[in-house]
Amino acid sequence: MATLLTACSNSDEQAEKGRIEQATDKIAKEAVRSIKTPIEQANLAKELTEQHNNAVKKNANPVGK
Repeated sequence: MATLLTACSNSDEQAEKGRIEQATDKIAKEAVRSIKTPIEQANLAKELTEQHNNAVKKNANPVGK
């Protein structure tokens, strides 16, 4: 009987570890997303600003003048 109780106890421990790992993974993914999103938005803003600045320079300095 003692081995049966031990087996159930180990199964419960493994299930608990599985739930903890799932929660940890979920938290980690959310943390990565919350860090990456502003960085990606900043990079996009930088690219758009550079494109705009290049267009302004090109139009301010027409070829042949």
